[in-house]
Amino acid sequence: MGRDPIPPDAPFDPRALPPYPAERAVSRIRWLHVLDDVLGLCAAYALTYLVRFGLDLDPLYHFVGRPLGDAELALARYPVFYVQNAWWYLLCFGAFLLFVHAVLGLYDGHLRLRHTPLVWNLLLSNGALFLLVAAALYFRKNSWHMRGFLPLVLILNVPCTYLARRLTNAWIASMRRRGRLIQRTLLVGAGRDADEIERWSDEGSMKGYRVVDRVPAPRTAAAARALLAERLAANPGIAAVFVVDADIPPAALAALLDAARRANRACVVQSARFLRLHNPFHFGDTLRGIPLVHYAAPGSAYAPSRLRDLASRALAAALLVPASPVLLLCALAIRLETPGPALFVQERYGLGNRKFRMLKFRTMVADAESRLAALRSRNETDGALFKLHDDPRVTRVGHFLRRTSLDELPQLVNIARGEMRFVGPRPLPCEDIEPYLSSWQGFRQTVPPGLTCIWQVSGRSDVGFEAMAMLDNWYALNRSWVLDIRILARTLWSVVFGAGAY
Repeated sequence: MGRDPIPPDAPFDPRALPPYPAERAVSRIRWLHVLDDVLGLCAAYALTYLVRFGLDLDPLYHFVGRPLGDAELALARYPVFYVQNAWWYLLCFGAFLLFVHAVLGLYDGHLRLRHTPLVWNLLLSNGALFLLVAAALYFRKNSWHMRGFLPLVLILNVPCTYLARRLTNAWIASMRRRGRLIQRTLLVGAGRDADEIERWSDEGSMKGYRVVDRVPAPRTAAAARALLAERLAANPGIAAVFVVDADIPPAALAALLDAARRANRACVVQSARFLRLHNPFHFGDTLRGIPLVHYAAPGSAYAPSRLRDLASRALAAALLVPASPVLLLCALAIRLETPGPALFVQERYGLGNRKFRMLKFRTMVADAESRLAALRSRNETDGALFKLHDDPRVTRVGHFLRRTSLDELPQLVNIARGEMRFVGPRPLPCEDIEPYLSSWQGFRQTVPPGLTCIWQVSGRSDVGFEAMAMLDNWYALNRSWVLDIRILARTLWSVVFGAGAY
């Protein structure tokens, strides 16, 4: 196959990514489903009005020329009120439902082969909003609201949105039968699992993926890079790469993933290694019980976002003000218990392997670094991580700070300075991660480091280095604001219950 066309140590530049062939199809489908949800809500509101008031948009003219009692006047004004305020209710309800639907994955169908459980998710999102509206109406006791109008909107929104989505999905299916709105797929692998994927493609049951080329799995990293370059040159319309071969060597698989991300192609990998990982955000596609792990094309995940960067830095700066008393109390407790500085400052690798000085509260004795060599043999994890349940260097205050994650609070300063984000792979000490920077584990360095990350909500300190790197790599290729919010929400849960922290 010739020499390796993409050196494994070549820098990864997100700005130089080629176009993603299926970008328009994916974008259209996503926005069509957003439109479905908006139209479904509008239809539910209109239908509720017809059920309660009929076609009469202004019943007040029926009473012109005679005085009205308070009850009669209020009853007559209800239709006018709900017509005039329709935009406000639709805006509030729509914003809440679109956000919840995004968190539930209702706009990420292109990242999975299975169909999303639509009815259940619609019941969940509308049910949550129903309870909020019912509680607001009960506690406000506002006579200008008909108690049944807004709840009825949400009840009718479930069938209205379901019908809109079903009609859109029927249209999408007809377009795919004509060869449009599909992701042309390269299938890498041999054996019955690869045969099964090809059969699904022939039957049209892969939800927009269609196998147009198939090759045996390579056995070396150089062969993997050359193979992908050759097949994409022969068929530049290929948008996704399915790697379905349980016997592919890890180095060849890592090279395929790296070459696919450099070519801005999505990847789906059959990985038995994911069986032992707990990823609460994985979409759950399996083949014969083995997870099919989806890696999105990196174009959208790596798209530069000055707004996201500025928002993250501004929020961190704003949080430093109310957090100041907590920061001062933690610093005082550390200084009172043991001599030495309250802050622990250490160089870490950040985005693009650029070094920065990460801040955290000191949770160990002042000479902890000098004692590390004597404890290396007792390490309870693997690779670049050092974890010890009963680390003798940790102080009593340090134990409390670790259990509550308050030791990470000074990193708000790193976020405000633009060195970190709220969500991203945790930055590791330079000397620990340095041996892995040129291997597949180093891919985690292509996104900004974060205060919390996916493996911290999947077990925190109980996750080993290889599992951590796999989860960080998955996050790096699938990150979005929706995923970040979901990780932040689960982080709060992990902090409250101290899961895996020591």
